[in-house]
Amino acid sequence: MFLRYKGITFFLFFMKSLFKELYLRYIGIVLIGLIYPIIININNSPYYISAFCCTFYTFLSWNTAYFIVCFFRSKYGSSYQTKKRLMYEIPLIVVAMFFINIVLAYLIDIYIIGCDFNWAVRWRIPILAVVFSLSIVSVYESVYIYHQLQASILESQKFQTENIKSQFEVLKNQIDPHFLFNSLNTLASIIEENKYIAIDFAEKLSQVYRYILQNKDKELIDLATELEFVNSYIFLLKIRFENKLVANFNIDEKYHQTFVPPLSLQILVENAIKHNIISSAKPLQIDIYINENTYITIKNNLQPKNILPSLSHKIGLDNIIKRYEYLTKKSVQITKTNQIFEVNLPLIEI
Repeated sequence: MFLRYKGITFFLFFMKSLFKELYLRYIGIVLIGLIYPIIININNSPYYISAFCCTFYTFLSWNTAYFIVCFFRSKYGSSYQTKKRLMYEIPLIVVAMFFINIVLAYLIDIYIIGCDFNWAVRWRIPILAVVFSLSIVSVYESVYIYHQLQASILESQKFQTENIKSQFEVLKNQIDPHFLFNSLNTLASIIEENKYIAIDFAEKLSQVYRYILQNKDKELIDLATELEFVNSYIFLLKIRFENKLVANFNIDEKYHQTFVPPLSLQILVENAIKHNIISSAKPLQIDIYINENTYITIKNNLQPKNILPSLSHKIGLDNIIKRYEYLTKKSVQITKTNQIFEVNLPLIEI
């Protein structure tokens, strides 16, 4: 069943590609078939026989080369697989063209022209077929690589748009009046109680804003720096929520030189605060650790608030997922049960 499905998929891919350049290919086949006999005549045979034979040669050679190109493009179509694709394509095309044209030359000489097969005369046919086919393949590959480059540019532009959107969302969430109002209220309430904690709070608040302004434009940040920032951010939250919020870190130092997108951990911590009930009766616990697959896990117990759909767009999490799609082949893993919500972020090595 799987092989049949793969066969149907490849057939559809081939037919779609076929019709996209069908007219150009067959116009080229006819023109070459008509022009080539003028340059090299076949055993002084009549022009119409030479034209027919050359058209048939060209038709079979071009379509065989095209089929080989389509086959390997369907298997190794990515830009990073170009070298591997060409490594398979070129030798197979050379062998196929040589064999096909020798057999055709023999059959045409014996059964159509009615003469003996003469290798001393016919050696040019397979050589020219190989050269011609490789020229056609170079055109196909050049156009294909060009389209891949254009797609890459569009993907890069799309990522830049998403990155700008992500930056806006972070600034909207972190520097909006509501967050600042809560932070300043907390600061005002603890100044009289404990000026030393108030000083620490002000310093951490300053670190949070400084980190956002300095790193929001970067694609990657080392994990040690991101953890330091998240620690400062959680410090502010714990002063505000006291024992209603519990945060546990378990990150071995050997992972500190790996990388993550900046603000990714903070956004997930913020989502946990935003979407869950936090009270003395129902404290929120957030665990940040490296799991067995060397992903960094941000997990919290699930006790959801009743939030209007219009206020919960999951923009922050979507942006993290899209940034990872751009930066690495590894994907973000999300687990949600009745008890926990867990996000696993791949650690990126440079």
